[in-house]
Amino acid sequence: MYNRHFGLSADPFRITPDTQRFFGGGQRAEILDSLVYAITHGEGMVKVTGEVGTGKTMLCHMLQEQLPDSVEVVYLTNPSLGRDEILAAIALELSLPASADTPRLQLQQLLQNHLLEAHRNKRQVVVFIEEAQQMSLDALEEIRLLSNLETRYSKLLQLVLFGQPELDQLIEKHEIRQLRDRISHCFRLSPLSQPEVRDYLRFRLHSAGYRGNDLFTPLAYRLLAVSSRGLIRRLNILADKALLAAFAAQSDRVGWRHVWRARTDNARVRRRPFLPRSLAAGLGAGATAALIGFAVITRYAPPGQENTVHRTAISQNIDELRAAALQTRPASGGLPLVSGRLLASSRWLQQPNQSGLTIQLLLTEDDDLHAVEKLFSRQPYNKLLADLYLYRSEVAGRQRWSILFGEFDTRTKALAALADLPERIQRRQPYLRSLGPLRNRFQATGPDTRTGKNKDDYS
Repeated sequence: MYNRHFGLSADPFRITPDTQRFFGGGQRAEILDSLVYAITHGEGMVKVTGEVGTGKTMLCHMLQEQLPDSVEVVYLTNPSLGRDEILAAIALELSLPASADTPRLQLQQLLQNHLLEAHRNKRQVVVFIEEAQQMSLDALEEIRLLSNLETRYSKLLQLVLFGQPELDQLIEKHEIRQLRDRISHCFRLSPLSQPEVRDYLRFRLHSAGYRGNDLFTPLAYRLLAVSSRGLIRRLNILADKALLAAFAAQSDRVGWRHVWRARTDNARVRRRPFLPRSLAAGLGAGATAALIGFAVITRYAPPGQENTVHRTAISQNIDELRAAALQTRPASGGLPLVSGRLLASSRWLQQPNQSGLTIQLLLTEDDDLHAVEKLFSRQPYNKLLADLYLYRSEVAGRQRWSILFGEFDTRTKALAALADLPERIQRRQPYLRSLGPLRNRFQATGPDTRTGKNKDDYS
């Protein structure tokens, strides 16, 4: 409904897991990499816990995509399975020749034979179990017995338990202490911090085609972080409703009032049950007033005492680039699009951050910036213009221009953006590049040669 109003090509905050919009912040990319390592190296049993809405299901789906083809995945979503039913469910997922009437002993033998055959063929089998905190003690004991299936040197079956924090309490029970000792790795998905909430919202908007400056105001970011408590599912619901409220008000940005409307409309965000209704309302109003008061104080702080929470390095750079671009006057008949992006590129490449990644969209055939200007004026490049950068270097004995897209602090975010590029750009086979070497070479050339061109060359 609001996509066209805000320049979006897709719904940015759908709650159904979409692996193309996996957010690697909040250590989720690191946990994903660790899970892939643990499974592919035969580490046995792994446990992943997190509150409702922290992204366990999304992580599970991402894990299935990241694992190599040599890993066979069994995905169990029903935690109420009994002890005997678990074996039958695994056999069914693996397409073993078994039926509902197959005796337990025969099921065990069929499974062991399949695992041994997979091991001989250098393949692995892993079982994902969601909502494991709801499993019975008998079912967890069966899981422990399955973890005994092994050769002399390696486990035949990998097991990953996904559950809420109650799973930790369940595993602490004395009756299943043997299971607890079999768990080799434990990971915890924590709620997003306030800066991570901001990064998450920016990432989801960007992946949905948004190419403008910050759509949410600083106070809106803060209120979303407080209201969602950093839980991704709740954050998606609130952000979606806040966008709808801003659209209804015909606003170009989402402010704290729109978030507050989303918060009060959202049935999932309720007052604490032990608070009287009047007290809960008073505390909510007081919290909002405090947030607004903080924003006013920091906005009008005395010179030299400004609070930098609302003006991050990113927003400062955007503001500076915008102001500089407005002052740039290309020569008559010149290259306005290229001139603006060269200025932005120079500032971008001078930044000290050496650990980021960018996407190389293409490499020009020669040193002709007029061809680049024509390219920038066409879709889909014109739609991506605010995030395009130019870098000049000598390739195969001649000067050429690299057209780069965006900056990403993790490989997961960069891959997500790469997968989300328009099909026309995908045909040119874009790829990831490390920003460190580019910035080092750029900064070493000196101010007169960074662009490789003089102003007169743009006319």
